[in-house]
Amino acid sequence: MNLKTEISYEVDKNLWNNTLKLNSASTALQIAEYFLPHKLTFNSKLVFITISNSSGKIVGQLSGVIHVTDYWLETNIISRSINSKLNLGSTLRWFQGPIIHDPDNTSEILSNILLAVDRIAKDNNVNLISGSSPPQMDNFPTSIFKKYGYTIKPWVTYITDLQRNVDDIFHTLHNKTRYDVRKGEKTGLEFEISTKKESQDVYWNLKYYNKKKLEKIRKKYSTFIENTWKILFQNDYKKNFIVKSEGRAVAIITNLLFNGNVSQIGIANSPVGSNYAGSFLTWNTIRWAAENNYRTYDVGGANPSPLSKKEQGINLFKSKWASKKVNYFICTKVFNKTKLNISNIIKQPKAIKYKINKKFTKRN
Repeated sequence: MNLKTEISYEVDKNLWNNTLKLNSASTALQIAEYFLPHKLTFNSKLVFITISNSSGKIVGQLSGVIHVTDYWLETNIISRSINSKLNLGSTLRWFQGPIIHDPDNTSEILSNILLAVDRIAKDNNVNLISGSSPPQMDNFPTSIFKKYGYTIKPWVTYITDLQRNVDDIFHTLHNKTRYDVRKGEKTGLEFEISTKKESQDVYWNLKYYNKKKLEKIRKKYSTFIENTWKILFQNDYKKNFIVKSEGRAVAIITNLLFNGNVSQIGIANSPVGSNYAGSFLTWNTIRWAAENNYRTYDVGGANPSPLSKKEQGINLFKSKWASKKVNYFICTKVFNKTKLNISNIIKQPKAIKYKINKKFTKRN
């Protein structure tokens, strides 16, 4: 098959997004604007790969970003200075891609895309590539990624089909889930979809209820939060869904919306909130999406082999929504192991010291 590969660092957003819509598996994580807040805030570099066939039709797309400075914000000035001089922290990332428009030639299209990713990485001195496959694309071949040097980590999500009667969806939920939702209604929990900028404050207040840490996050990411609001929230690619108890926010979900697909990407709960808030909020969000003619609701990824009770609980909660279990994967490729190891040591010296001490203690 005669394919043409095009690499660019900016695109016509309408053309890019409209082409994405031709594949029902595409989500907002692949739109042209998704990483734009990173570019405007941290000077990250946007990356777009387009594969066309001999007749000029686009058959494959991948959007990503090259990060440098934003992954070093939590480090001290000395670490940032070393990174700047040695260029230790460059990473190329994408989420839920590539999007393939010609499933009969998936392997060849993917090969061209991954070759282009390698070229971008070498041209931009990238040390680490990380991406995830699109959960709604069946039989996405891991063999192609392994062929090009990627390590594959299995991941899982749960996707609810919204093209059914809302009552039918509710009645297929587990008895305990339906009980929690009804109990939330009886205890006076309130559900709302926020169109106000202040809902961002609600999210961060619930996410980081440690006030000292919250102020640190706000100070470092205030411009990024502002740019995210302007680019994603105000263009209806992102929405906040909130549950309140006696007028006080106790839980919030942030969702991405695009092409009939709703994807959960953030959740925060009050440590003193209602026991029924999570179930009440998730169900009402799913119901809202169904009533507004969205096709699917993705509760977000989880580890299929939980390593802790917390991960087990997350996996169990995500499986409760009359949904289909979907396997996908996270892939990584290291270009310069030495630089990456130095980068990890500089970024987290305390964690490295702890591991060394722990290993030394075991030996003795």
